[in-house]
Amino acid sequence: MARPERALCAGMSSDLAANKAAVAAHFVALNSGDYSTLGFVHSASGRNHAQAPFDLSEWPEEGVPFGPIEVQGTFEWLRSSVPDLVADVELLVAENDNVIAWVKMSGTQSARLGAVAATGTHVEFHHAHRFRLADGLIVEHWAVRDDLRAMLQSGVVTPPGAPA
Repeated sequence: MARPERALCAGMSSDLAANKAAVAAHFVALNSGDYSTLGFVHSASGRNHAQAPFDLSEWPEEGVPFGPIEVQGTFEWLRSSVPDLVADVELLVAENDNVIAWVKMSGTQSARLGAVAATGTHVEFHHAHRFRLADGLIVEHWAVRDDLRAMLQSGVVTPPGAPA
């Protein structure tokens, strides 16, 4: 007879694997431009706690809507400025109801992206995304992005000179 803790661990690991698969599908949709799966991995009542680069506005503590429609809008906005955008998921780590994704982003900004004019420069930089899932759906999202590296690579920001 199987030990109860083994059964519990087996169930947890299948939940963790399913959560990782949902987060991976989020990035597959971004890369492919096929958003038909977003409704299967994002809760309609999801919340986003990650502001866009250079967004200094006050965000509500509970975040802003992050359901399939909002995620698709964000992906379309990104891809309209960076059509060759690739999000290469280098690592997924799952624990409890969270999945952390370490992602290398790369692409060429060929159109205005928010406040930044088109640069025509190819950039590569990393993001760390945290997703909280419930019942197999993404319900919350946070991110830390190395936007400064992207801005330096594209020439939008110039590094300070060496100290005198």
